[in-house]
Amino acid sequence: MKLTRISKSEAKNFILLKEDFTDNPPKYFTLTPSNDPKYPGSNGWEDVTYYTGRKVDLYANREGDGDSWVYILSNPSIPNQLKIGSTQKNPDIRAKQLSRGTGVPTKFRVEFAFKCFNAESCEKEIHKVLKDCRVNKDREFFLVSLQEAQDIVKKIGKKYL
Repeated sequence: MKLTRISKSEAKNFILLKEDFTDNPPKYFTLTPSNDPKYPGSNGWEDVTYYTGRKVDLYANREGDGDSWVYILSNPSIPNQLKIGSTQKNPDIRAKQLSRGTGVPTKFRVEFAFKCFNAESCEKEIHKVLKDCRVNKDREFFLVSLQEAQDIVKKIGKKYL
C-alpha cells in the first residue's frame, strides 16, 4: 500500500495511527526533524508519524449530539467488574433489560453514559484498548476502575462526536 506524505497542518485533520483502534492501516505520514538525542534533527534525522484515513471531525456535520450510547454498568453481584457496551436505546432501558435475566441476582446500575455517533464502533475501540482487563473474550466485562473506564470512554468517544 502506498502512503502519502502530508504536512503537519494537514495531519491535524486525521487520527494518529497509534490512537486508532479500528485496525485501519496507515494512509498518511509526516516527517519532522528528530528530537531524539541519538539521532538529532540537526544531523538530518527525521521522525515519521503515521495517520489513518479517518478524519478527526468525521461526525462534526451531523445534527444533534449523537444517535447511540456507550455505557458503563456495574452490578453488586459482580464486584470489581464493569460492563462496557453500546446501545441505540437509553442506557437505563438497557440496564433494565440486562437485569431481567434469571441468572442475574441483582440489578445493573448505570455508572456512566456517553452519547455519540456510531457507538458500536466506539465500543469496539474501547474494548481493544481494555483488552488486557477483559474478564472473558466473549463478554463485555472488565476489571478496571470506574474512573479509568470513564477516561477511556471519553478519550475514544471524542472521535465519535
